[in-house]
Amino acid sequence: MSKRVVVTGCGVVSPVGNDVKSFWESLVAGRSGIGPITRFDTEGYDVKIAGEVRDLDFAKYVEPKDARRIDRNIVYAIAAAEEAVKAANLTPETTDAERCGVIVSSGIGGIQTLETEHEKLLTKGPGRVSPFLISYMIPDTAAGMVSMKTGMKGPNYGVVSA
Repeated sequence: MSKRVVVTGCGVVSPVGNDVKSFWESLVAGRSGIGPITRFDTEGYDVKIAGEVRDLDFAKYVEPKDARRIDRNIVYAIAAAEEAVKAANLTPETTDAERCGVIVSSGIGGIQTLETEHEKLLTKGPGRVSPFLISYMIPDTAAGMVSMKTGMKGPNYGVVSA
């Protein structure tokens, strides 16, 4: 007996589009997602350009309170997964959730969270560091959050590779 994996839907969050349609149109048109860095002051850095995700409405995917707390990599994963689930027409009525898993790959987890909490440690002391630091920083949190948002109850983990 062989095991099969079926990819039924796609979702994208990227510097050239925050959905499959705009992403594909950008690729076909040869548009670059590289531009000036806007998320932090680049004074003192040699490199001042990057591929940043822009114009993603976090409120569309997570509650405002959560959007302020969780790392943006988690919101990116949720946004892409919700698009893929919708494209695949996966609903509780059409799917055996126990047979649908969530696997998210990342080179690193919530680096923004790590930086923010490290700054708090240095300037305000250890009592001000969020108790959620580790849970929002580790790479597999994105898979866990996607699983909760989509209701998928099968295998769930993060693949981390450098």
